[in-house]
Amino acid sequence: MTCFRILLALSAGMLLILRRDPATATWMCIAASLLDYFDGWYARRFHQTTKLGAHLDPFADKVLISVIFVALIYRFKWPWFTFFVWLILLREIIITIYRMTKRRRSGVFVPPSRLGKIKTVVQCFVGDSLMFFVFIYPGRIPEQTWLIFFVMMATMFITIDSGMQYILPSCSDGKKRSGLERLAQWIFGVRAREV
Repeated sequence: MTCFRILLALSAGMLLILRRDPATATWMCIAASLLDYFDGWYARRFHQTTKLGAHLDPFADKVLISVIFVALIYRFKWPWFTFFVWLILLREIIITIYRMTKRRRSGVFVPPSRLGKIKTVVQCFVGDSLMFFVFIYPGRIPEQTWLIFFVMMATMFITIDSGMQYILPSCSDGKKRSGLERLAQWIFGVRAREV
């Protein structure tokens, strides 16, 4: 199923590059996103988790996210949108390299964190929604859309913050936390001490 998701994402990317039937390409991306949820549910429900699947699943997610957001860059052509997307993709590249290096040096497989899974859901939802309203149900999108700007900024923030969880050193209790989690822990820890 994971291989099928990769095939769907790459096929959608080819359709978009060739500018042939972007609506079908969008439906393929949406299907690949939904299959990601079903794939994870099926693996947990029927205890079908494998090492290959654990390695391929994050790769499939990254291929899909790259296809979706690069297609949107070429459609919108807004400098701020392009900047947000390149930051999102840069995070994905850095964390992929980090995981590969960790696996090669110490033989440790770094599984996706809970925040990393939330990040993937947010990216797919935002990307698929934007593609739907651009390629399937097109409407007039103003040159400076505050809603798209806000949604993309939130997506970028969640993406970068989830990456910080992998890279930042462990906290004093030995747990890996993102920047936002550390800030919340510090704020509530200070308040607890004050009370």
